[in-house]
Amino acid sequence: MLDGSPIKSRLKRGAPTIVAGGILALGCCGFPPSALSAQSDVNDGLKVSDNHRYLVNAVTGKPVFILADTAWNLGALKREEIERYLQSRADHGFNTVMFALNFAPQADERNAYGQAAYVGAEKTDLNPAYFDFCDAIVHMSADRGFYVMLYAMWAGKKAGTMNNYTAAQLHTVGRALGRRYRGVQNVIFCAGGEASPHYIDEARVNALGRGLKEGCESRNLVTVHPVSPNSSSRFYAASPWLDFNLSQAKSGNGPENAAYDAAALVLGDWSLTPAKPTMMGEHRYESGTQEDPLIQRRSLYQCVFAGGCGYAYGHDALWQMTPHTAQPWMLKSWNPGVETWTQALDTPAVRQLQHIKTLLYSHPYLERIPDQSLVLGGQGTDVATRTQATRDGTPGGTDATYIMAYVSSPRTVTLNTAVISCRSLNAYWFSPETGLTEPIQEHFTNPGSLTLQQRSQGRDWVVVIEDAARNYTPGNQASAVAAR
Repeated sequence: MLDGSPIKSRLKRGAPTIVAGGILALGCCGFPPSALSAQSDVNDGLKVSDNHRYLVNAVTGKPVFILADTAWNLGALKREEIERYLQSRADHGFNTVMFALNFAPQADERNAYGQAAYVGAEKTDLNPAYFDFCDAIVHMSADRGFYVMLYAMWAGKKAGTMNNYTAAQLHTVGRALGRRYRGVQNVIFCAGGEASPHYIDEARVNALGRGLKEGCESRNLVTVHPVSPNSSSRFYAASPWLDFNLSQAKSGNGPENAAYDAAALVLGDWSLTPAKPTMMGEHRYESGTQEDPLIQRRSLYQCVFAGGCGYAYGHDALWQMTPHTAQPWMLKSWNPGVETWTQALDTPAVRQLQHIKTLLYSHPYLERIPDQSLVLGGQGTDVATRTQATRDGTPGGTDATYIMAYVSSPRTVTLNTAVISCRSLNAYWFSPETGLTEPIQEHFTNPGSLTLQQRSQGRDWVVVIEDAARNYTPGNQASAVAAR
């Protein structure tokens, strides 16, 4: 092996970046400062929660919601460009970046400095020059409070290289990569992109995943990215190296992709035994700079309220790092809508995704469960009209302390409040667009069911109903002022 050793210097320890926009939203909404405490230090690392549903800080046990950006072709950028990209993602509240080593759609499978990831007679040795730069990306990310989800390779038949390796070779690559980043706390491993049948056989992926887990000595989390539309659980549920499930829904940018029920994949994982955390790793990409952000908000809130421990956003210009992809067939299917990736850094949708962290961290997080039985009336039949509901407590029980229901479009809904076994409730609207709240009623008698009339303003809302004695409510702050 040319270089399979771990990073020599430890990542600098320090507080994660808390973006100014997030602090502003907390102040406007009146959320207590304790809501910030769930923003975990990436240098503590991650582990699976005791209930096997979510990810938590490995030292403090505090919940960590993964808000990721897909930047598969990050290696096509030079250092100063990567710094600009990471700062933009930090400014918008992301805490995870996903990128692929040896990403084939990047011309010649090399980084911006002409270096290949894997070298040697069988291309299973780690190229020291390439991985010195990869180390720098990991360090830069940690300095900004980012986890890095490293994709060892891409497996897709058109775009990938994993099919050029035997299972034994992939195991060797996995062990070397795992050893290099063993115990580097902000690194999460992914055993391939689109790494499931029919793009690649399961034996090869299992070999790579097993190698990663062995190499890092189980100090880092490992997952895998399946072919659309699937969850990794369909193929690798019994694989001991798989720490949490990842789904790919419909990743194009047409209307059929926006209409696909991504939350069904997340909810399907929730029902499996044994339980594992699950998140949406790839869904409908944005294109251009003026797409309706409602498309992304619906996907985010429905997937998370279905039980997701995180969510990955994507833009066609940013996963390709336009114009570096240089693959005409890809540009035809996934039109970036801009001339260069920098033009896609600040879209209306990307300004709004971070608000979900404010909402989730303000309530008991690890006890959160999906519960569609909460919707007693007004339920829609598709993504555009669905009310997606979540709460804390036990399934079928009446021990909830709060209910959250994402109303995807204007409609009258009736919710079951009997699951909150208290006499006095507070209720308010939370805007996924602005992150601000608007009171409905405070300290009212629990009616057992509550009907909320169709709103005349806004296109989607979260209604929050909670035990008044718990003091979760962020206060009576009207949402007329937008925190965009």
